[in-house]
Amino acid sequence: CLLPFHLHTQWVQQTVPVSKPIQGIKFIDSLTGWACTGNTGSPNEGYVMNTTNGGTNWNIQLTNPSTSFNAIAVINANAIYAGGSDGNGRLFKSTNGGTNWTDLGPPSRISDMFFLNQDSGYYCADFVGADVRTTTDGGATWQVRISGIAAQTQRIFFLNYNTGFCGANSNLYKTTNAGLNWVLNGNFTDGVNAVYFINNNTGWIGLAQNKVVYTSNAGANWVYQVLPPNSSFTITDIYFYDALKGWAGNRNIRIMKTVDGGLNWGYQLNSTASYRLSFIDSTNGWIGDVGISKTTNGGGAIFYTGINIITTEIPKSYILYQNYPNPFNPTTKINFDIKAKNFVRLVIFDVLGRIVSELVNEKLNAGKYEYVFEAADLPTGTYFYRLTVNNFTETKKMILVK
Repeated sequence: CLLPFHLHTQWVQQTVPVSKPIQGIKFIDSLTGWACTGNTGSPNEGYVMNTTNGGTNWNIQLTNPSTSFNAIAVINANAIYAGGSDGNGRLFKSTNGGTNWTDLGPPSRISDMFFLNQDSGYYCADFVGADVRTTTDGGATWQVRISGIAAQTQRIFFLNYNTGFCGANSNLYKTTNAGLNWVLNGNFTDGVNAVYFINNNTGWIGLAQNKVVYTSNAGANWVYQVLPPNSSFTITDIYFYDALKGWAGNRNIRIMKTVDGGLNWGYQLNSTASYRLSFIDSTNGWIGDVGISKTTNGGGAIFYTGINIITTEIPKSYILYQNYPNPFNPTTKINFDIKAKNFVRLVIFDVLGRIVSELVNEKLNAGKYEYVFEAADLPTGTYFYRLTVNNFTETKKMILVK
């Protein structure tokens, strides 16, 4: 008898020494990372924390009254920047791994920043209109770079020192000359809150109202990708390991994940929300918001919602059909009939009985349904899929061959 158990709790919550919202997190390897917090609650102060054992223990390195730290940039084990505001701009720099910090006092508040190396980087400010600045001397001086930006800035991302992107209200701007000039690269229906490009042509933008848009031609065209329903949260951070595998964070206990470049997004459950993300590879990652969670296996199972109803004709019985094609690589169709409105569960599990994906877990009307199952993230092998409706349960075998 196979005894399935859930793998979706593979985001494991870590213990942190302060009860503040995590607003920046960055790891440089499997052991060493930093996180910064806002100043919500009492006492009214923000923190920068460090771990040297993968997050098992976090130590406070910097405390500053009234400061909300909004972003952290980690260049290497020694050079770290932590930026934010206390009404005015605040930027702190360490050159010895956070043991000591220097207050650089930038010209304006910091909402996001991106450093290419210890000396060269950018930041942008919110609540003050268009404001992007760059430094090439480690934050000692800053130059304004806003030519062409006509909206409130909030997010930045750079591929290299010359080529970068800036989210400003619902617009995306691009520069190819280190911010001397910006051109409109996309205009969307909602605010730009996350930007990630893997090269000049291929990138994803996270928007408010649970939306992600994608380009494969440097922004000449943008395609809205479909995320799981039942959430209106803003996509606040995006990371892609390669052109296929990526995560999208939000202030929800569901972190979004795709293994096909965003053609299909599913979700993974966690207990801390995922306002900010940090990954060092395709399996080891950390997320933060109302705490910090860690995964060492890519987050475990991906749960997909959203199925196609083929017809509303009422079937005479509950039926689970054999998937087609079978064997398959990596996509197959699973059809089933529901004879009465009921709570339906359709899961995929491996030969050890471990659930690897939960496709349906919701109440459905009577009808004939089809689910397109995509298994690019699974290894070759034999799997089983099981339909459960009330007292009806049926299981069938399918084979994935890559």
